[in-house]
Amino acid sequence: MTLCLLALMLAAGVNAQVGEMESYKQGKGLAKTFEPQFIGSDGQQAVFVQMAGRTKKKAELVSYNMDQKELGRVRLTENDDLRCYGGYLNASGIDLLMAEWKGDDMKVYRDRRDKATLQPQGEPLVLSEYHGSKGDKMAFTIQPSANEELLAGIYIIGREGQPVEMQVGLYSRELEEYWKMDTRCRKLDFVYVTDSGEVLIGGYNNPGKFTVTVLDGENETNYDFEENFGTISEARIARYAKGKIYIVLAHSGRTKNEIHPMVDYIASLCYDTKRQENTVDKHVITKVEYNRLNNNFKDDSKVKNVMSNKKDDYRVVFFSLNQVMPDKDGCYAMFDQSWRVTVNGTPSEWNRYGMMVARIGNDGKFEWVNTFRIYGPSVWSSRSMSGYRWVRTANGPMLVWAEAKNKKEIPDDEQVKVYTPMNSAGMLTAALLDSDGSMVRQHFEMPAKQSLMGHPHKLDNGDYLLFIRGKSQGYFAKLKLK
Repeated sequence: MTLCLLALMLAAGVNAQVGEMESYKQGKGLAKTFEPQFIGSDGQQAVFVQMAGRTKKKAELVSYNMDQKELGRVRLTENDDLRCYGGYLNASGIDLLMAEWKGDDMKVYRDRRDKATLQPQGEPLVLSEYHGSKGDKMAFTIQPSANEELLAGIYIIGREGQPVEMQVGLYSRELEEYWKMDTRCRKLDFVYVTDSGEVLIGGYNNPGKFTVTVLDGENETNYDFEENFGTISEARIARYAKGKIYIVLAHSGRTKNEIHPMVDYIASLCYDTKRQENTVDKHVITKVEYNRLNNNFKDDSKVKNVMSNKKDDYRVVFFSLNQVMPDKDGCYAMFDQSWRVTVNGTPSEWNRYGMMVARIGNDGKFEWVNTFRIYGPSVWSSRSMSGYRWVRTANGPMLVWAEAKNKKEIPDDEQVKVYTPMNSAGMLTAALLDSDGSMVRQHFEMPAKQSLMGHPHKLDNGDYLLFIRGKSQGYFAKLKLK
């Protein structure tokens, strides 16, 4: 019976699939840009905001059909005084979120556009407007909910000689206001929006003092708690559920002779607002994880840390907490190594090595930590081609990326080949992650010297739209999950 079960499990692993890929015709639309801001697609057209001009300060609204034939293009902005923060493609039209600065004033508004002509529909809907005087500074930032159905806008008003003021607004996909509140919070290291409409803002100070403010449209509740971690390089709220605030962080430090701080462990901090108690769990980076994050020859390769010049030093430099993702039973945190190379102060190269994914359960403790190899450096202008971003699906977190084309599956304990976007022969890899840590991978063919730009975007029918491009042509692809 044991052998039969093992055979079934192996067969299931071989035949397991993420989904089916459908490719549209090649076109030249998205081959003109590396930084398209996706607005939405209805399966017939795809709408983007693209930067134009030598100074890259001119934003244009562009629509393509699914074969990347341009359907329309209009200018949105001319300079930094007017900025598009993205938007949505809704049944009522294209809803763009715009912010405008004139002198010392700031105005944030919805610009609704016709889906066919891209021209304005009616007058803009003003979401908020602030008037300042000389010396005042005003800023605006946004954060979507995990299900991307809600959007929080944070308005920051710094008046000369006065404490900073902040307002928080919650909006629908149509950019219509649910509520807006003033807040006493004055620190903004992180913003988190629940699918049910609570907005959490706050920050931290080393060695581990946290302040979190929860706003729900009617009430503002402030929480202060601390846990001595020493030196925190990054921290994010990963979940808020049943009165518990889940925070994921990376711990780093350096000795007197070291230039760069290096991360030696990741940690989960769960604050129970009812009991006013902390639950802390730590995961120290191991030799195997270090070798995978740095794509060293083997999992058991001898380690001599090039930054510290020490043997068996598994601390990781340039280690970044790039993403968090909640679900009903816990949350995930995604880390990798990412850094830029500059020449005379100008960025020239972008690097991303390795991927670490951690799962935190309802009790605030790590259920597992998995690490796998990714090796994809790129020139600075095409860094979006190395954007390994997970997306939340009904089947669990999904990652789609381009990697070096191989004739056989490379085990996780072996070195992977370098993949340079649009210069290497590559293939698309889609991976679905289960809450138990198991991962299903599937490979798809991709034309030579083309690569994936950005991450998959969910369509209304549940499929996912991908953008593949080369130096002169590209195409849309649609991934339908099993």
